[in-house]
Amino acid sequence: MSDAPVAPEHPFRSTFDDLAIGRSLQTAARTITLADIDEFAAFTGDRFYAHLDDVAARMNPFFGGRVAHGYLVLAFAAGLFVDPAPGPVLANIGLDKLRFRKPVCPGESIAVHLSVKEKTPRKPTYGEVRWDVAITNGSGDVVATYELLTLNETDLGARERVART
Repeated sequence: MSDAPVAPEHPFRSTFDDLAIGRSLQTAARTITLADIDEFAAFTGDRFYAHLDDVAARMNPFFGGRVAHGYLVLAFAAGLFVDPAPGPVLANIGLDKLRFRKPVCPGESIAVHLSVKEKTPRKPTYGEVRWDVAITNGSGDVVATYELLTLNETDLGARERVART
């Protein structure tokens, strides 16, 4: 996680050229409920006992009861940091080094710290941005980490799109 100051503007509103290494975003928190876990299980078909069976989950040496799906935590994290407006982020192309570090229990909140780790030019109109992502719980413990990869428009790309309209 970067110690760089969090900028007031969402980093997804900056072009590839304008993003500085270390540029960060700290999100608000979101609480995960039992209903969220049940709905995620029903929607995805992931009915692993640790998510749905409190008695069995209590017998697991890693959990003290029911826990949220790791992929539910990732999906909710994306909902916390994604800026829905078009451009300059053109696409999410993957994630690397995903680690679930600590279970998230119903009633716990998560928040996300996102920071620019690396930039790689790909074409004149866009480049790849590698973001460090740390998801924390309400106690500040890191529950998951990964590197998010996006394609971000360059300033040139933004100018070309405006010229086409």
